[in-house]
Parts: sequence; C-alpha cells; structure tokens
Amino acid sequence: MRAILTIRLPAGEPRKVEIENTATIGRSKENSVCLSSSPRVSRQHAIIRCHNSFQYQIMDLGSRNGTFVDGRRVITPTTLHDGAVIRITDAEILFEHSEEETAGGGYEQTIAATTGLSGQHAASACLLVCDLRGFSTVSEVLDEAVLARTLGEWFRDAGNLVQEKGGTIDKFIGDAILAYWLEGGAAGDCAGRAMEVALRLLELASGRSWPPPGSAFRIAVALHRGPVTCGNIGLVAQRDATIIGDAVNTVFRIEGAMKPLGQRVAASSDFIDALPEIPPLFTDLGQHLLKGKNQQVRLFGMGSPA
Repeated sequence: MRAILTIRLPAGEPRKVEIENTATIGRSKENSVCLSSSPRVSRQHAIIRCHNSFQYQIMDLGSRNGTFVDGRRVITPTTLHDGAVIRITDAEILFEHSEEETAGGGYEQTIAATTGLSGQHAASACLLVCDLRGFSTVSEVLDEAVLARTLGEWFRDAGNLVQEKGGTIDKFIGDAILAYWLEGGAAGDCAGRAMEVALRLLELASGRSWPPPGSAFRIAVALHRGPVTCGNIGLVAQRDATIIGDAVNTVFRIEGAMKPLGQRVAASSDFIDALPEIPPLFTDLGQHLLKGKNQQVRLFGMGSPA
C-alpha cells in the first residue's frame, strides 16, 4: 500500500506526490512536499509517517500556523484516512491510499516496497519509551494552538536527538515516543547510545516549560533490551520499520510502573547488563511484577530530583 498526496495551491495546477514511509512538508526545498510559495508555512511544518506497513499518521512539528485535518487542528499524531483533507495555510492536500497489485497477485506493503525485502526479521534491540507527564491536565487549560505548537516542538527536537544518535523513531503514540536501536555489533554500544539519549532527553525537557500557567515540562523514560520482530530493515526513508514482540510490550509496562516508583528513568536488568557498568545515578529497585507479565522483572531507576 502506498499513498498519494494531491497538492492544491491558490495559483497553479494541482500536483501529485507519491509517498512511501516518511514524507516531510514545509517551506524549504529539502522537504518531500515543498510549499515554498507561502511565507506562512514553516521550514519544517509537518511530517507524515507510515506505521505497521499500512497506517499513516501526520504530526505537526511545532509550526506557528498549524496543520489541520478535515478542519480539525493536529495536536497529537493524527491517523489519516483515505480521502482526508490536510490544510496547511493556503495549501490543500488530499490524502489517498493506493494499492498496487504485485506480480504474485497480492498487495505489496509500503515498507516491503521501499526496502526490497519481504517477510519478517528477528533481531535484538534496545528500546526506549519517552512519555510526557501531566499532559492531560495541561491540555485542559492551554489554548489549542499553543498546545499543538509546544507538543510539536518537543516531538521534533526529541525525534532529531534520537536520530542523531543512530536510533529509529518507531512511532509517536499520543504524547509518547517509541524508539529503538537494532544491535548490529556490540550490545553495549547499542545500550550506551540509548542511555545517552535518555539522559539527553531529561536535559532537553528541563530546559523548557509549558506556556502559562507555566507548569514544569516533565517526562519519564523507560529502557529495555530484548528480541523484536521487524517488518523490514534498512529503509531509505529514515529507517521507518515497525517493531513488534514481547520486548515492546515490556518497555511500555516498565514505563507504566515508573510513576508509583517515583522514577524519571527506569531500565530493566536486561538493558543494564548490556552496559559496561551501571550508571552512578541508578539504584537497584529490585524485582517487580509488571502488568500483564507472568515473570518478575528486575528494575534499575533514577529517581525524581529533590
């Protein structure tokens, strides 16, 4: 399954752009969809990503003038349906799915089409989940435009940090991010990069706050290491391969257990064991039975600042 964007501007003929796994929209020429004719479009305005080989989502990247789908402003990542109308300032973009029949008589999924690979691939990975704390409360009091811009800026900056350190953003879920590093060499190198990103994300969050009423911008980061199944690997379009497996479920369960434990960062022993040494700020939290798990998981954590 592929997707086609039909771009309509006030001047000129409509044009079509076929997208695969990731498409960026903005004023600069580096974008997949360049809207250079309008100064009200941000240089990096929005991004469309494919998840699970068939589902596309659009996310605003902190633009000042917003991204709208079917007349509603995009605040958190929004799923695009066939026929959805995206509006960015004076540009109207029609989103359509396109299924191409393969030689075998079936339908080729987007990820397989991009990589030239098919089927699934098992690999060991280091996983990271970063979740915003108190987002529901803030969303009730902040203006919609301010909320969308603040959240979009956070997703943009956090996503850039992950990619700078060789990681892949698997997906944005509401106000959370799932990222991973596939192990191609030493496990410690993979875990070390994930740990560095976790600590850098804390620094990134500490340097900002929500607009008035000015509440603190707080996050929690969970880390785990384990086997995953990837739809395909080696994507040209920002390595956007969705991962599944028990390790993915476990890292989300770790994140869910962090609030009652009072931790800013929590990591499983499987992840810690891959590091050359336990980070000095981490303490052993002991064994914990996570929701939906039959076996206890030993956790290490870095608690809230005094």
